[in-house]
Amino acid sequence: MGYIFDVDDETVWSPSLRVGQLYVNLAEAIARTLEISTGLEAVAEDMYDIDTSVFGDFTRALVQDFFSTRHVVAQEMLRGVLLASLVMLQRGGVEITPEGEEQKSFWSALPEFAQRMPM
Repeated sequence: MGYIFDVDDETVWSPSLRVGQLYVNLAEAIARTLEISTGLEAVAEDMYDIDTSVFGDFTRALVQDFFSTRHVVAQEMLRGVLLASLVMLQRGGVEITPEGEEQKSFWSALPEFAQRMPM
């Protein structure tokens, strides 16, 4: 059994149940901390539709938070959610353009990370 994350009825990620729950719980915790919405809309206990407009805003805020801190522990805690979010946005047809060399370097990890995210 697994989770399904869809954009316009197209699956952009289908992780195992545990990984899906972990992602949703972490994303929601981050959203509460940043005082924004995730754009993840529960359709069933294990299925979410992604509102790419709101999810894009969430991911942009996550990018801003990640790259504005120099707190290594905070960055590592945000890293996995940020990578997964960027991959799902890309698969949903939304690109966030990296700004500067540090972000470009981070974005270079996306193809390998995406290979580990089953659809």
